[in-house]
Amino acid sequence: MILPTVLALLAAFTFAANNATLRRGVVAGTLSQAMVVTLLLGTVMVWIAVLAVGGTGHLQTFPLRSTLLFSAAGLLHFGFGRYCNYRATRAMGTVLVGPVQQTSVLITLVLAIVLLGERLTPLHIVGIVLIMAAPMLAARAHAPASFRPFKRASVESTQVETKSAASGFQPKLGEGYLFATLSALAYGSSPILVRQAMVEGNGMAGGLAGAAVAYTAATVGVVALVICQGGLSRSLTMSRPTLGWYSVAGATAAASQIFVYMALAIAPASVVIPIQRTSLVMRVWFARVLNPELESFDGPVLLATVVSLIGAVALAADPAWFGMK
Repeated sequence: MILPTVLALLAAFTFAANNATLRRGVVAGTLSQAMVVTLLLGTVMVWIAVLAVGGTGHLQTFPLRSTLLFSAAGLLHFGFGRYCNYRATRAMGTVLVGPVQQTSVLITLVLAIVLLGERLTPLHIVGIVLIMAAPMLAARAHAPASFRPFKRASVESTQVETKSAASGFQPKLGEGYLFATLSALAYGSSPILVRQAMVEGNGMAGGLAGAAVAYTAATVGVVALVICQGGLSRSLTMSRPTLGWYSVAGATAAASQIFVYMALAIAPASVVIPIQRTSLVMRVWFARVLNPELESFDGPVLLATVVSLIGAVALAADPAWFGMK
């Protein structure tokens, strides 16, 4: 389990970087710009990775069922889920979104048990309780009056609050919670589709080929929707800084998905996804460095982050480590 664990951790790191850089981009850019840029760049990167590992041959071995499942996973995750994630992030910041999105681990586990026959253990139950408790802990800090960046000194706090006020950002909690929940549903369901689509014996190269199908389906769907709405030119026209942040977000998102699909090709979803969700803690680090004036670092939010991480670890751990069956 060492290789899939490493791949899942790399996916967590790059996904956390994606959240923080995307947060900077949506300050001045639009959601359609974010979707088009990140999907186009991500699709190119994934296909390059497929070509590099010789995975194109696996595309011919995919039965129609696998192709359809990969496409559905792409539309669900990279299309619907990503849009909801970006909208929630714009509304209330990536740190506040994190504990809500962590419920996607629970969704993945439940679906893995029901559809893939994976087993629920007492340790899983502990993890479920912790993950469900985390958003409630974070809610203590969600009143608008309590939205404050981390205060290291009173002078710095005043400067940060002034800068935040100047930027016009205030967390929109209703919108943020709604779309964070929808993104969690999408992110929690899509790994099951991916796992079901995998063809035995294709290995990690086959997993990358599946990621290419998923990314392509999502890109075609989103770009077609944008064209129908007459906004493709606007989605490709933006300031250079916004394009830079969206490009980094697209590259890190693609790298994260490459690692996830490779891991899912050789390990169960109930192991890979909880480890990947340790990005919840990593995103706090990135947010602290890149977006200190655009995030909430209140005590309850940070506590919720830690509780949620412990829950994810409990879901990913092998019960045998603790003498449990």
